[in-house]
Amino acid sequence: MQQKVEKYILKKCNRFSVSFVYMLKGADAVDRYIVNETEFNKKYEQYSPLVFRTAYQYLFNISAAEDITQEVFIKLLTQRKPFNDAEHEKAWLLRVTVNACKNYKTARANSNISFNDEIRLYDNSFEESFETRIDIERELDKLSPEQRLLMYLYYYEHYKIKEIAKITGRKVNTVKSDLKRARDTLKNNVNRE
Repeated sequence: MQQKVEKYILKKCNRFSVSFVYMLKGADAVDRYIVNETEFNKKYEQYSPLVFRTAYQYLFNISAAEDITQEVFIKLLTQRKPFNDAEHEKAWLLRVTVNACKNYKTARANSNISFNDEIRLYDNSFEESFETRIDIERELDKLSPEQRLLMYLYYYEHYKIKEIAKITGRKVNTVKSDLKRARDTLKNNVNRE
Protein backbone atom coordinates (compact mmCIF):
# COMPACT_ATOMS: atom_id res chain seq x y z
CA MET A 1 0.00 0.00 0.00
CA GLN A 2 2.87 2.37 0.84
CA GLN A 3 4.30 1.92 -2.68
CA LYS A 4 0.94 2.70 -4.25
CA VAL A 5 0.65 5.91 -2.21
CA GLU A 6 4.24 6.88 -3.13
CA LYS A 7 3.55 6.33 -6.85
CA TYR A 8 0.39 8.42 -6.57
CA ILE A 9 2.28 11.23 -4.86
CA LEU A 10 5.07 11.23 -7.45
CA LYS A 11 2.55 11.20 -10.30
CA LYS A 12 0.67 14.13 -8.80
CA CYS A 13 3.83 16.09 -8.03
CA ASN A 14 5.16 15.68 -11.56
CA ARG A 15 1.84 16.84 -12.98
CA PHE A 16 1.91 19.86 -10.67
CA SER A 17 5.46 20.95 -11.41
CA VAL A 18 4.86 21.28 -15.15
CA SER A 19 1.70 23.37 -14.88
CA PHE A 20 2.66 25.07 -11.64
CA VAL A 21 5.66 27.05 -12.92
CA TYR A 22 3.74 28.20 -16.00
CA MET A 23 0.84 29.32 -13.84
CA LEU A 24 3.21 31.28 -11.61
CA LYS A 25 5.01 32.98 -14.49
CA GLY A 26 1.91 34.95 -15.31
CA ALA A 27 1.08 35.87 -11.72
CA ASP A 28 1.49 39.55 -10.84
CA ALA A 29 3.06 38.85 -7.45
CA VAL A 30 5.71 36.63 -8.99
CA ASP A 31 6.68 39.17 -11.67
CA ARG A 32 8.31 41.23 -8.92
CA TYR A 33 10.72 38.40 -8.16
CA ILE A 34 13.43 36.89 -10.29
CA VAL A 35 12.31 33.35 -10.99
CA ASN A 36 15.01 30.84 -11.71
CA GLU A 37 12.82 28.13 -13.23
CA THR A 38 15.45 25.39 -13.00
CA GLU A 39 16.16 26.09 -9.33
CA PHE A 40 12.46 26.30 -8.52
CA ASN A 41 11.73 23.01 -10.32
CA LYS A 42 14.56 21.35 -8.42
CA LYS A 43 13.17 22.54 -5.08
CA TYR A 44 9.65 21.57 -6.11
CA GLU A 45 10.69 18.05 -7.07
CA GLN A 46 12.75 17.71 -3.89
CA TYR A 47 10.20 18.99 -1.38
CA SER A 48 6.74 18.58 -2.93
CA PRO A 49 6.33 14.94 -1.84
CA LEU A 50 7.21 15.96 1.74
CA VAL A 51 4.79 18.90 1.69
CA PHE A 52 2.01 16.82 0.11
CA ARG A 53 2.45 13.91 2.55
CA THR A 54 2.51 16.28 5.53
CA ALA A 55 -0.67 18.04 4.39
CA TYR A 56 -2.35 14.72 3.63
CA GLN A 57 -1.45 13.30 7.05
CA TYR A 58 -2.88 16.40 8.69
CA LEU A 59 -6.10 16.56 6.66
CA PHE A 60 -6.65 13.11 5.09
CA ASN A 61 -8.01 14.91 2.04
CA ILE A 62 -6.13 14.53 -1.25
CA SER A 63 -7.50 17.59 -3.02
CA ALA A 64 -6.91 19.82 0.00
CA ALA A 65 -3.36 18.47 0.30
CA GLU A 66 -2.78 19.27 -3.39
CA ASP A 67 -4.08 22.82 -2.90
CA ILE A 68 -1.93 23.33 0.17
CA THR A 69 1.12 22.01 -1.68
CA GLN A 70 0.64 24.64 -4.36
CA GLU A 71 -0.03 27.35 -1.78
CA VAL A 72 3.18 26.48 0.11
CA PHE A 73 5.27 26.63 -3.05
CA ILE A 74 3.78 29.99 -4.01
CA LYS A 75 4.90 31.24 -0.59
CA LEU A 76 8.34 29.72 -1.16
CA LEU A 77 8.58 31.47 -4.49
CA THR A 78 7.65 34.84 -3.01
CA GLN A 79 9.79 34.33 0.10
CA ARG A 80 12.43 37.10 0.05
CA LYS A 81 14.73 36.09 2.90
CA PRO A 82 17.48 33.57 2.14
CA PHE A 83 17.63 30.32 4.08
CA ASN A 84 20.66 29.40 6.18
CA ASP A 85 20.84 25.88 4.76
CA ALA A 86 18.70 23.07 3.35
CA GLU A 87 17.46 22.04 6.81
CA HIS A 88 16.30 25.59 7.52
CA GLU A 89 14.42 25.63 4.21
CA LYS A 90 12.85 22.22 4.92
CA ALA A 91 11.78 23.30 8.42
CA TRP A 92 10.30 26.51 6.97
CA LEU A 93 8.33 24.50 4.40
CA LEU A 94 6.98 22.18 7.10
CA ARG A 95 6.01 25.12 9.33
CA VAL A 96 4.21 26.85 6.44
CA THR A 97 2.49 23.55 5.53
CA VAL A 98 1.23 23.03 9.07
CA ASN A 99 -0.01 26.62 9.27
CA ALA A 100 -1.77 26.27 5.90
CA CYS A 101 -3.45 23.07 7.13
CA LYS A 102 -4.60 24.79 10.31
CA ASN A 103 -5.96 27.70 8.26
CA TYR A 104 -7.76 25.26 5.97
CA LYS A 105 -9.38 23.46 8.91
CA THR A 106 -10.36 26.76 10.55
CA ALA A 107 -11.88 28.09 7.34
CA ARG A 108 -13.70 24.84 6.78
CA ALA A 109 -15.01 24.75 10.35
CA ASN A 110 -16.39 28.27 9.89
CA SER A 111 -18.16 27.36 6.66
CA ASN A 112 -21.66 25.91 6.52
CA ILE A 113 -20.89 23.67 3.57
CA SER A 114 -20.12 20.04 4.38
CA PHE A 115 -17.76 18.13 2.13
CA ASN A 116 -17.35 14.40 1.81
CA ASP A 117 -13.75 13.58 2.72
CA GLU A 118 -14.12 9.84 2.49
CA ILE A 119 -11.41 9.52 -0.17
CA ARG A 120 -9.11 6.65 0.65
CA LEU A 121 -6.37 4.85 -1.23
CA TYR A 122 -6.89 1.10 -1.16
CA ASP A 123 -5.81 -1.64 -3.47
CA ASN A 124 -7.34 -5.09 -3.92
CA SER A 125 -4.57 -6.92 -2.10
CA PHE A 126 -5.26 -4.87 1.01
CA GLU A 127 -8.97 -5.61 0.91
CA GLU A 128 -8.33 -9.33 0.38
CA SER A 129 -6.06 -9.53 3.40
CA PHE A 130 -8.18 -7.27 5.62
CA GLU A 131 -8.64 -9.96 8.27
CA THR A 132 -4.90 -10.31 8.88
CA ARG A 133 -3.73 -6.74 8.43
CA ILE A 134 -4.44 -3.60 10.42
CA ASP A 135 -6.00 -0.64 8.67
CA ILE A 136 -3.45 1.91 9.85
CA GLU A 137 -5.04 4.79 7.98
CA ARG A 138 -8.36 4.22 9.73
CA GLU A 139 -6.63 4.06 13.09
CA LEU A 140 -4.60 7.21 12.36
CA ASP A 141 -7.82 8.95 11.35
CA LYS A 142 -9.07 8.43 14.91
CA LEU A 143 -6.19 10.56 16.21
CA SER A 144 -6.39 14.34 16.27
CA PRO A 145 -4.69 16.18 13.38
CA GLU A 146 -1.96 17.35 15.77
CA GLN A 147 -1.28 13.80 16.95
CA ARG A 148 -1.18 12.51 13.35
CA LEU A 149 1.28 15.25 12.45
CA LEU A 150 3.55 14.37 15.37
CA MET A 151 3.46 10.67 14.47
CA TYR A 152 4.21 11.48 10.84
CA LEU A 153 7.13 13.79 11.59
CA TYR A 154 8.61 11.43 14.17
CA TYR A 155 8.17 8.05 12.46
CA TYR A 156 8.11 8.86 8.74
CA GLU A 157 10.32 11.92 8.47
CA HIS A 158 12.58 10.83 11.36
CA TYR A 159 12.70 14.20 13.08
CA LYS A 160 13.93 14.37 16.65
CA ILE A 161 11.56 15.63 19.32
CA LYS A 162 13.43 18.94 19.65
CA GLU A 163 13.12 19.51 15.90
CA ILE A 164 9.42 18.67 15.97
CA ALA A 165 8.94 21.15 18.82
CA LYS A 166 10.62 23.84 16.74
CA ILE A 167 8.58 23.03 13.63
CA THR A 168 5.25 22.92 15.46
CA GLY A 169 5.98 25.83 17.79
CA ARG A 170 5.43 23.76 20.93
CA LYS A 171 7.52 23.01 23.99
CA VAL A 172 9.67 19.86 23.94
CA ASN A 173 7.86 18.28 26.90
CA THR A 174 4.49 18.97 25.29
CA VAL A 175 5.62 17.20 22.12
CA LYS A 176 6.89 14.25 24.19
CA SER A 177 3.63 13.88 26.09
CA ASP A 178 1.45 14.37 22.99
CA LEU A 179 3.52 11.81 21.08
CA LYS A 180 3.17 9.33 23.97
CA ARG A 181 -0.59 9.93 24.09
CA ALA A 182 -0.84 9.37 20.34
CA ARG A 183 1.14 6.11 20.61
CA ASP A 184 -0.99 4.93 23.52
CA THR A 185 -4.22 5.78 21.71
CA LEU A 186 -3.05 4.01 18.56
CA LYS A 187 -1.92 0.99 20.60
CA ASN A 188 -5.23 0.78 22.48
CA ASN A 189 -7.26 1.08 19.26
CA VAL A 190 -5.24 -1.66 17.59
CA ASN A 191 -5.41 -3.98 20.63
CA ARG A 192 -9.20 -3.58 20.81
CA GLU A 193 -9.55 -5.06 17.36
